[in-house]
Amino acid sequence: MLRELESLAEMFIKEARTWIAVNLFFMIVFPVAIIASFGYIVSRQDAYYLVSGTIVFQVALSGMLSVPNNIGMDRQGGRISIMIASGVPLWAYAMTSALVNNVFAVLSGLLIVGVAAALRYIAVSAVDVAYLTVALLLSTFEGSMVGLLIAARIRNWRLLQQVTQIASFTLTFFAPVYFPLSAVPRYLLPLAMLEPTTYAAQAIRLSLLGSPASLLWGLAALAYGAVFGAVAGRWGLA
Repeated sequence: MLRELESLAEMFIKEARTWIAVNLFFMIVFPVAIIASFGYIVSRQDAYYLVSGTIVFQVALSGMLSVPNNIGMDRQGGRISIMIASGVPLWAYAMTSALVNNVFAVLSGLLIVGVAAALRYIAVSAVDVAYLTVALLLSTFEGSMVGLLIAARIRNWRLLQQVTQIASFTLTFFAPVYFPLSAVPRYLLPLAMLEPTTYAAQAIRLSLLGSPASLLWGLAALAYGAVFGAVAGRWGLA
């Protein structure tokens, strides 16, 4: 089983290499440009929302866009059928796909914070980075489970591509990601609490402030992700 997991991880890494230009742009160039550009026009307090929001955007792109589209491409190309015939468990395939993309998202998140700190938009300590790492791990898990759920529900690859793009952007810019949860009107609060990015955004922003409450939001993201993963497992990917 370990050898199969290593082979799957190698396969997904090779796929990432084929899209190296796009991956580097969205992992490094795009977020760094956002922080460097908009950092000049926001206050020090608002800079934390800018940084955490951009990180959540990366989490959304990685888990809700990359993961389901990789699965859709493999399903369209018949690779998933070959894996099933070869005896490779689908859960191992799905978890490896999520893991590889999550690693990239975590590294991108840490890079964003490093750039923001270097430009003195935010101040972070070693404790903040520790909280952030935990928040990133839990948030990327949640995001990838949302991606698996979308891939399990939508079998048409063209439709899958459209839905994942709409979902990743909608759950970033129509959720309390770049602005406080307290700014959401009361009548929209139940809807905001249904959006998975709400939990990731709170966990990551509070981690940058060194607040232990980040762990609570992170655990909520983990629980929410587990629900998505359970439903995706019931529906199946094949």
